[in-house]
Amino acid sequence: MGLPLTLIRVVVFSTSIFFALLDLALAGAVTSTSTASFNVYFPYAALAIATAILTFLTLPAMLALEKFRPGGPTSMIIVEICWLFLLSILWLATGADAADYESVGFWFACGNPEEQGSVDRAACSQISAIAAFAFLNWIILMGYIGTLLVLSLAAASRKHTGVWTSSVADAPFGAPAPAVDLAPMSTSHGGQVGGTASGGQVGGVGGHTAGYSAGNSVQAGTVHV
Repeated sequence: MGLPLTLIRVVVFSTSIFFALLDLALAGAVTSTSTASFNVYFPYAALAIATAILTFLTLPAMLALEKFRPGGPTSMIIVEICWLFLLSILWLATGADAADYESVGFWFACGNPEEQGSVDRAACSQISAIAAFAFLNWIILMGYIGTLLVLSLAAASRKHTGVWTSSVADAPFGAPAPAVDLAPMSTSHGGQVGGTASGGQVGGVGGHTAGYSAGNSVQAGTVHV
């Protein structure tokens, strides 16, 4: 990869936090306008506020824990993938709901621009921006999740153990497959062949014969005495 995944992770999280801040401000402005004008609030705005708050609470914490307390549960790749996937789905739902309201909504006459006042135009522009930043967050998070998933599967296919429970910084994404330890097998075969080639087997037979002859000589001497 051109950039380390740890750096890509920081960029993705920081960008997502920034977009969440923008969506939080826009959703708050739309909610303030709708409650003042119509005494109602909209589900897409509430979802945008809730998703932005979840993003603020979790992504900075994941970055901080990875730096100051590495190896914790929140740093595991499997936990990161699951949580970011949930966040991305929430952002997708926020963008889709806001875009749908903008196209057919009637509270600010977003579907009928000729009837809009200045407040209506501002509110519709804010709704459009909420949808845009929500979709951007969904795309960014899904792109990072896909990259992390592919690299993790590739590392696991190379027989690396503990990939899913390791952190992004410690995962063996670029490491080759671990070498198979064949040293005991090679020593065993080498010893057998070497012993045969050097005449060890023949020498053993000769030694056995010499021992047998010596034993017979001693025994014969004893009988003679």
